[in-house]
Amino acid sequence: MRWLLVFLFSCSFVQAKMFKRQIQTIDVERKYNYSDRWVKIAKTEKEAMAELFRLLERSETGRKVLKLSRKKASSYGKTLEELVEVGEGSLTDTTLVRKFSPSNPHAIEYESRSKVIINRNNSVKNAVLDLVHELTHFSMREPFNPYQAPFGLEDFIVSTVEGRGGEVEAYLVECKVLIELFKKYQNQSNCHRVMDPSTGRVSKGRGVFEFYQLGQYLGSFKNSLKKHSVQPQKFSSSSGNTAHFISSAYGLPYPLAAIYEYESIMERVCVNDSKRLALMKQNLSRSPASASGLSSAYRDLAGLHTRRCEEFL
Repeated sequence: MRWLLVFLFSCSFVQAKMFKRQIQTIDVERKYNYSDRWVKIAKTEKEAMAELFRLLERSETGRKVLKLSRKKASSYGKTLEELVEVGEGSLTDTTLVRKFSPSNPHAIEYESRSKVIINRNNSVKNAVLDLVHELTHFSMREPFNPYQAPFGLEDFIVSTVEGRGGEVEAYLVECKVLIELFKKYQNQSNCHRVMDPSTGRVSKGRGVFEFYQLGQYLGSFKNSLKKHSVQPQKFSSSSGNTAHFISSAYGLPYPLAAIYEYESIMERVCVNDSKRLALMKQNLSRSPASASGLSSAYRDLAGLHTRRCEEFL
């Protein structure tokens, strides 16, 4: 909570030896419960979001994540506040933009941009936890480019679940902030499942173990791996124990959700590359003078497209 600050300014009038006092309100104290819907704790959603940031600043872990996130936002030429929005669900939305000219489709540039969206229906507590969770993804997750090799399923699952800034690390950060800001709510979470019993601290090893528990979905996970020529033995941590960590986007344990996400990404990639190949083929017939270099680029892309996209189109 923030304190009401009142500054008293006094001015002296020498001859009359009188004082004129002026009261100025610098800020107001916001009164709310952590269970209140967060967008309702201020007059506007923007002011409510600012309050979430202020709460997160009170956490040592939160301050570290905010610092990294502000640095990332600055690399976009933006403030962090400009990149955090209100929506119907909490997520980190990353867009990979491809830039090429229709007349020269084999020369291509890539630009990746991310923004964070926080669920407007959350309580104050859950909104703060979602904020630090998504900012961990935003500031730490390693970028990937599905249009360039290598981009395979095995690496994608590992990166999504246990990689830097992935789901395990985001949840560990969330648990740290829960303990630092909302300790009395700790028993209402799954944070105890990622705690090292010998130290009482969150453990990435415990987190990885828990996130690969797939319950009834273990068979589906293994079959999906085989469909994409990945041996299930590559994920020795996976088991049929009860799954406690479920992707909100897919309603599935995270490793299986990662496969569905990979398939969705690859379907879009393959459709887009099919269009790009069509443009290159048109240019080959129109520009015989420069056909040699263009033909080589076309053959390379066509070969890659065939190898990667046979199962997605």
